[in-house]
Amino acid sequence: MSAVPGSEKIAHKPSSIERIQRLERLEWERLEGKRAKEERRRQAVAGAKPTGSRHELVEDIERVTKYPMTLLGLAWLVIGIIVVTTGVSGTASTVMVGILFTLWVILLVEYLVRLVITPDRRGYLKRRWVEPVTVVAPPLQGWRFVGIEKMCLLIHEGALRVEAILKHHSLFRVLIAAAGTLMAGAWLVLLFEENAKQSNIHNYPDALWWAIVTVTTVGYGDRYPMTTGGRVVAGVLMLVGIGLIGVLTATVASLFIKEHTDANRQVYQKGHADLGQRLSVISDRLADVERRLGATPADIAAVDAAADAEAVADGPIEPDKEASIS
Repeated sequence: MSAVPGSEKIAHKPSSIERIQRLERLEWERLEGKRAKEERRRQAVAGAKPTGSRHELVEDIERVTKYPMTLLGLAWLVIGIIVVTTGVSGTASTVMVGILFTLWVILLVEYLVRLVITPDRRGYLKRRWVEPVTVVAPPLQGWRFVGIEKMCLLIHEGALRVEAILKHHSLFRVLIAAAGTLMAGAWLVLLFEENAKQSNIHNYPDALWWAIVTVTTVGYGDRYPMTTGGRVVAGVLMLVGIGLIGVLTATVASLFIKEHTDANRQVYQKGHADLGQRLSVISDRLADVERRLGATPADIAAVDAAADAEAVADGPIEPDKEASIS
């Protein structure tokens, strides 16, 4: 039984529509992959919280001790400042040091109690990896207001942001080169200035301090070279400092622009998907019209090939011609 001409299902679409759909699909996959990567990172940092009565008991202990432990950390800081700055001695000093130790023990015991009670110690430590720091440094107990787990996520995101900045345009290598130049410059200045008359740079710490002040373009003036060789080195370090500040500013600005561009792409993603769907519908309708007119797939392929060849031969349409055509 012979098929009616033009009754075949038209599977071929115009090449221009296929290219647009392919580009839209690639952009969709890139943005989806980026979101999936961010979600996996958040899940890896946060982890899965266990459930059960013991876990609820740990949360109750933390909720009850949240404000008292924060106040203890603040008290530890105040007493520590008093001991360091006032120069108390004798019995008063012993009492204050004893209070500091007692407060620290209370913080440590409260943390160990929660760690013992929790049903999943490994997961608990993974989700709250920054909490031991708050026990070693009691003033950081203030992080409990934000939430230890949220603080872990914020610190991790901050580290990723710093890593991205350092990797952007090889900024890390630039900083390494600048640090090497700074230390070498300090050593050269010390060679010139160490035995010079009326010199105020007599050791490497002084030379390094002078080099840092010079590279950062601060210029305190407490240390400065007196010899010709030292001034030549100073000129080189000044140029390095100016270039370093320019590189830092440009790199950070470039990273922010890149993030802003990615954010705009995510905003336009839905529009791209809608456009792709509409183009698909239009293509299907055109194929149906061609089928109704009696065109075969071979005829349509020949027309598309001729159109592509003509477009390649004519080249891109100039703006003036395009405006006149429209």
